[in-house]
Amino acid sequence: MPVNPDNRIRTFILGLDERLQGGVPEDHLVLLSGASGSMKSTMAFSLLYNNVLHQGHAGVYLTLEQSKDSLMSHMRLMGMDVEDPRVRNRIAVIDLADLRVQLDKQGMSDKIDWTGQLMRQIQKYRDSIGFEILVFDSLGAFFTLTKMENPRDEIFRIFEDVRRMELTSFFICEMLANQSQQFGEYGVEDFLSDSVMHIVMERVNDEISRKLAVVKMRHTSHDLGYKPIAWDNAEKRFRLG
Repeated sequence: MPVNPDNRIRTFILGLDERLQGGVPEDHLVLLSGASGSMKSTMAFSLLYNNVLHQGHAGVYLTLEQSKDSLMSHMRLMGMDVEDPRVRNRIAVIDLADLRVQLDKQGMSDKIDWTGQLMRQIQKYRDSIGFEILVFDSLGAFFTLTKMENPRDEIFRIFEDVRRMELTSFFICEMLANQSQQFGEYGVEDFLSDSVMHIVMERVNDEISRKLAVVKMRHTSHDLGYKPIAWDNAEKRFRLG
């Protein structure tokens, strides 16, 4: 299904959506890349949270970096009301690490088709709550957890399956602090994606600041430069400087 550039999913980053002609085109596959500590998970969850709360969307957050309880506790500390019924009933959090532990106990974790299992889980929620937005946190953790021999082949498969479901998806990718030539760990993610958003951290004395760039976004006119970005406690979302 071709992307309709008039239909957009808002990032809810203050000052960004108007620079993206209203947001991310529906059905786009977006990489959200950055080093550890760049607040990628918070940015992705905030995007999902605000789309559910203010736009009436539904979404799935697939977590591998931390447990569901830890994730939700962190988002509460950031000021997001994850217990609001409008949110609680429209965001499903899948903890794949917990599934791995259960399968390890049964001696089955080395025998399972992890990508197939993952896609079946996503499709199940697609059928039950009809969600439109997927956050995958993160690709690197998925391949570390599942110990797959050919991550590149599986990335092709995952991306193709997500596109087939016509989801707007945000895949979090870990980068080394000094890495700048590619925006994923396996050298293919940025070429296969529709969009790349990159967060960098800068340290001046004892202060750490962050900047965001939209490196690539198909079907969209956008600025290419890095802009300061910070969490706005009052608005409960990020603000572009």
